[in-house]
Amino acid sequence: MRGMRARAAAAPPRPSLPLTLGCALGLWAFCALILSLAEGWAREACLAVGGVAVLGSLAAAAGLWRGRASQLWACLLGATLGVACACGWAAAQHELAAAAQGASGTWRLEAVEDGRQGSFGPSCVMRAVADDGRAFLVRASFDEGASVPRYGEVFEATASLEEPGESSAAYFWREGIVAEARVQEARKVERGGVVGALVAARSAAIDVIAGAGEGDGPAVLAALVCGWRGMLDEGDAYGAYQASGLAHLVAVSGAHLSIVAACSMAVLRLARVPRAAACAIEGGLLLSYLVLSGAPVSAVRAAVMAVAGMLSFAARRRPAALGALSVCIIGCVSLSPTTALSVSFALSALSTLGIVLFAGLIASWVESAAPRVPRVVAEGLSLTFASSVMATPLSAAMFSQLPLVAPVANVVAGPLFPLVCSAGLAACVLCLAVPPLSPLLMPAATGAAGCMTGVVRALAAVPHASVPVSIPLSAALATSAGVAAALWLAWPRPRRRTLAAFAAASILAAACLVAVVPRLSGDEIVMLDVGQGDAFVVRSRGAAMLVDTGNQDRLLREALARHAVLRLDAVLVTHGDDDHMGSLASLRGVVEVDRVLVAEGVFSCGCEACERLLSDARSLVGEDGVVGLSQGDALRVGAFSLEVVWPAAFTEEGGNADSVCLLADADVDGDGARDWRTLFTGDAERDELRALIDAGLVGAVDVYKVGHHGSKNALDDEVAAVLSPRIALVSAGANNRYGHPAPETLERLEAVGATVRRTDEEGDVSCRFGPDRIEVSALR
Repeated sequence: MRGMRARAAAAPPRPSLPLTLGCALGLWAFCALILSLAEGWAREACLAVGGVAVLGSLAAAAGLWRGRASQLWACLLGATLGVACACGWAAAQHELAAAAQGASGTWRLEAVEDGRQGSFGPSCVMRAVADDGRAFLVRASFDEGASVPRYGEVFEATASLEEPGESSAAYFWREGIVAEARVQEARKVERGGVVGALVAARSAAIDVIAGAGEGDGPAVLAALVCGWRGMLDEGDAYGAYQASGLAHLVAVSGAHLSIVAACSMAVLRLARVPRAAACAIEGGLLLSYLVLSGAPVSAVRAAVMAVAGMLSFAARRRPAALGALSVCIIGCVSLSPTTALSVSFALSALSTLGIVLFAGLIASWVESAAPRVPRVVAEGLSLTFASSVMATPLSAAMFSQLPLVAPVANVVAGPLFPLVCSAGLAACVLCLAVPPLSPLLMPAATGAAGCMTGVVRALAAVPHASVPVSIPLSAALATSAGVAAALWLAWPRPRRRTLAAFAAASILAAACLVAVVPRLSGDEIVMLDVGQGDAFVVRSRGAAMLVDTGNQDRLLREALARHAVLRLDAVLVTHGDDDHMGSLASLRGVVEVDRVLVAEGVFSCGCEACERLLSDARSLVGEDGVVGLSQGDALRVGAFSLEVVWPAAFTEEGGNADSVCLLADADVDGDGARDWRTLFTGDAERDELRALIDAGLVGAVDVYKVGHHGSKNALDDEVAAVLSPRIALVSAGANNRYGHPAPETLERLEAVGATVRRTDEEGDVSCRFGPDRIEVSALR
């Protein structure tokens, strides 16, 4: 027992920081900064700034050579090299974009990543090579009904290249894409050579996994061992991994492989396997992953980072591991400057850096807290914790949610991951080598992945397992640096008083956020900026209801976080269009939802949109939590009394004309009389409004949620005159391709004295109702 406690008390020495780390971080940060700015620069300006940066790098190299303030000079050298790399890439990108515009003909299209199924057909980032040898990175859009391309597949296609739209220009720039390719005809071409063999092996592995059945197991296993997210994105399992703080486990990342490799190394060491044999097995695991994933750049990058992580954990030589990781970062950013803007690279690098720096320290803390826990378990836990230390703030900023249950999830589900992933890799390799083994091995492997996902789902179902957050990127990065600095200063043991104070402050902050903040909001209706979609929060006296969700999960979570909405008494979905309910399922594990309200006709409609609406609603609140509404039904949200006035019956299979319309009367002073009236219309337009007016169900209102995002048919002069709203709310995405809101609709509203407030121009718009006035405020 004494020996065990002595072992538990031992902490590794604080590692020294190599010069290459400062250089790597400087290169990464400044390359990302300049790339973000250079989109609007001319080619000549990029070259000029790059030339100055080259001179600066020479000066920094000279300072580093002298050895004065060497870490500072290393950071400066990295920064100037980052500026030079970014400017050189930006100049070349501007030239390629100019050459690509208007080009058409027959192209050889090679998928550089897995494609995605969209509303109008599949799309994929591909390398387009013309007959004359010119090559461009494009986003190819295929006709509806075409199969989704997988990484490495090659097509001979007739296509025309077009300039990206304004809404997608920033995304194209970050990814190095120069044009949109509209594919008219495409023929798949068999690929030979080593790459062709790798791509074929990956496709075969995906097919073997998919053939094991349906459900979470095959979907998660395909993501773990092949990097294939096609099946995972079709279900809601990934949302559970996000909500529980374990999303990094099903991503192609250095942390993902580091955890698997280090845990397997610990097992091999425990089994007293000779070092040479253990290294061979570790190499086989990494090689298997590269083969099964098709060896894309992201997987190769992850494997290199995994080797860096293994150095710190297996060999206990963290300075060497830090140097290796630093060289990896320098190489990745230098060879492909857009890597500096890659979220997956950032999460992978920060996770691996956390493992290299803090895995040993956290392992000593785990062993001190629980000295009877086997070393292999302690090391597994320390790896999962360490991989989250620096990456969690960035992940929260990127995905707009903070998993509060993550510490527990790492303890409960973290140890299962390396076992499931290693077994999955081995099973896939054996099934490909000996196909008759598939019926025996693959169900076992997918079953294990399914069991792990069941645990993750249970963790995600814990109340407030995750909360929506809105964190600027700069604040997230500063938080990561602060956490790393705190651990560095706490080495080798944090003070108990400090830990107790931190825990008490965290609990108090969480309690205030959940119980106090929602009651401070007042009586208000908030139009959330969720892009080209609808999402409105009605809240009063601690109660809240969300009307529609939009279809951009991250934007919805950010908007809810901005207004501290952590719990909803109900979500009312006006109809089954994707831009009104597409993000419904994403609320699971992020916001507490009691009920989902839909039109009664949804249950009997049978159309694809209504079936999806019911499926998503049931996955969020269960069968009993989905409630149908009929004309005349009443709801209450604090001071708001809401009445369903439309539809009387479905006439358009759940389409725009069948949108649930609500009259919301606000009794702010509590005297029993209506103070203000708001009309919600979903996508209902002038014909539906005219029918409501003719039936005497709707008259003048104070606030009008303009139907169908302000389309030209939203209302006519007669309807506008009857409604005569003081405030008109238009939810529309900036520069949307539909032209919403239509100029004629805006003119009609202004003609009757309405003040028009728009999300595309102002962001969130809040209407706070007082006894004698409505205060309107906007995000920007």
